[in-house]
Amino acid sequence: MSSVVETSHSKGIPHFVRNDDTEKMKTELFWLKATRPWSFPASTMPVVLTAAYLFYAQQTGEVSITWWGWLPFVFIAVIAYHAGLNMISDLNDYKMGVDHEDSLGYKSPLVKGEVNEKEWKWRAIPILLFGTAIGFQLTAQIGYHLLWIGGIGLIAGYFYHIFKKYTLGDLLIFVIFGVLIVLGTFYVLTSELSVTALFLSIPVGLITTAILHANYTRDIVHDLQAGIRTQASIVGLRNAQWEYVGLIFGAYLAIILLVVFNILPYLSLVVLLTFPIGLINVKRMFKVSKENLEPILSLDEATAKLQLLFTIVLSLGIFTSVLF
Repeated sequence: MSSVVETSHSKGIPHFVRNDDTEKMKTELFWLKATRPWSFPASTMPVVLTAAYLFYAQQTGEVSITWWGWLPFVFIAVIAYHAGLNMISDLNDYKMGVDHEDSLGYKSPLVKGEVNEKEWKWRAIPILLFGTAIGFQLTAQIGYHLLWIGGIGLIAGYFYHIFKKYTLGDLLIFVIFGVLIVLGTFYVLTSELSVTALFLSIPVGLITTAILHANYTRDIVHDLQAGIRTQASIVGLRNAQWEYVGLIFGAYLAIILLVVFNILPYLSLVVLLTFPIGLINVKRMFKVSKENLEPILSLDEATAKLQLLFTIVLSLGIFTSVLF
């Protein structure tokens, strides 16, 4: 028989919760945190942006939507892949000595000794299989192109640690979180592969890559010690700072050009209201030195918040364009 513990009183009547239920809740919360859910906007916001654009394009007669009902399945599959691959990435970083007690930023439960490698991996694999199952179902309903779009994303994400070790991490994130997610969402909802989707992926891909680049720049010293040759560690601190500028400013420039060339509606320019936040982040990046990394210890988080605001405001601008 399960034991119970008193939790509170109401009108003199005690309320009890079973110990095993409490432990189950703690376990579920532990594994939820292990997936790093705060990072999910990096993958879900490109889906939101693509959906907003397709709504606008449908109203203007530029595209035909097969069924909006597929959209929730896209979100679920993307989140499942992101969650599972986050865990695989943390496992590989731990095994390669990239993440340890003296690392800057987030430390996974592996680093803290709260769980072993085998259990961690076998919690991640079912999440990836779940996402893959949804992908196969969508492929059966929509078309075979989803196989290579999702397949490239899964394989590249699974072996991200190898790309990261050999300077290709930034490029890989741009491809996965920009090109593949936007192209895949576009294909699921229209059954078409479109060059427009590639154009749309550029700004969101750039600003999402900036999140990772801020992380790489902060971790230059630790990555080199672990034998990891990220782009930031190869080009050096000064050039890494300018690359961050290019990613942030490039995202806004891409929006302006897409409006000029009539790919996005003019109300997309409302996203420029978020530009001052981007400037604040850039100024933080240039306050750092090899002797003082404190100004950018949380710049990856600040950039993630900018990416979230950037895509929400841009999506609203595109979505509301049909009203004017």
